[in-house]
Amino acid sequence: MNRESFPAVSVLMPSYGQGAFIRRALESLRAQSLSAWELVVIDDGSPDDTSDLVARYAEMDMRIRLNCLDRNQGLGAALNAGLEQARADIIAYLPSDDVYFRDHLAELVALLDAQPETILAFSGVRYRRTEEAAGRIPGESLQLVQVAHRRTDDRWVERTELVTDDLERMYWGAMRARGPFARTGVVSCEWVDHPGQRHRAIRENAGGGLNPYRYRYAVQEPLRFHSSTGSATDEVALYSRFRERPDTPAAPDSLDILLAGELAYNPERVLALEERGHRLRGLWTPDAWHFNTVGPLPFGHVAEVPRDDWRSELRRRPPDVIYALLNWQAVPFAHELLLESRRIGVPFVWHFKEGPWLC
Repeated sequence: MNRESFPAVSVLMPSYGQGAFIRRALESLRAQSLSAWELVVIDDGSPDDTSDLVARYAEMDMRIRLNCLDRNQGLGAALNAGLEQARADIIAYLPSDDVYFRDHLAELVALLDAQPETILAFSGVRYRRTEEAAGRIPGESLQLVQVAHRRTDDRWVERTELVTDDLERMYWGAMRARGPFARTGVVSCEWVDHPGQRHRAIRENAGGGLNPYRYRYAVQEPLRFHSSTGSATDEVALYSRFRERPDTPAAPDSLDILLAGELAYNPERVLALEERGHRLRGLWTPDAWHFNTVGPLPFGHVAEVPRDDWRSELRRRPPDVIYALLNWQAVPFAHELLLESRRIGVPFVWHFKEGPWLC
């Protein structure tokens, strides 16, 4: 198909940091028995070589187009950017860590063609490497890789509205109001299981949660967050009174305090230091649990130290004191900071907030 040909289906591929998987996803699309497709890849500010890998495929295959967002904006915004560029009347999805089987697109498009009243078609899916479902996976929403639907004016819920792993709330619920769903009953794709999946960064019972999600995607702003396994949190309302006030001017005896580790519950309590005229910087453990508050902090007034080169930053701008606020999960990282503090001659304070005996 050349650029002038009109595709039967537009496939949207949102991607963030999935360079290790994306070749397999692309090859599974290029091997489809239905060849009249176009692919819109939305690189959502990936920190790896995703865009370079896709660009090489785009040079080989004119059906592939790449859209690079300048920073990570979240799944909903990435998919909406893809919808704006899609040309076909049928939309399908291929996350960059998932896989199509050979007849996947052909079967979904054939079902929609045969049932004009059907608004959305979905396939069976392999998951957890060996398990299969003829339709929706028990306990899960319909997964992106399973679905093709007719183009509508509906838009995906974006991060500025809500962060959730529930795709029903993000999009499928709006589609249900448009017409019936139908399934092929054929297992024709795989929802690939691995630790870096988005839903794992969101669900508290999978090692994710609000704070791990923020840290993974470097989200600067407060969030409205509700995973399918936890309680809703509205940081916009919770922290507005802190964000809307100006920074406190530096006091004559102000200290440059490096907050380190994690802040757990009630993280805004550190602003008591800022309100005394001290300057606050933050450097956070990379292995946070859902209750370990880590940056970028949603209430402002704390400058982030770059995580990828923190040693150089501390040697260039040594703080007056390193204040390690700890639950046990952050102790190994705090110990790294302790060793560095000895090298640069900076005092180090251990502050065990909860359960020091666990350490």
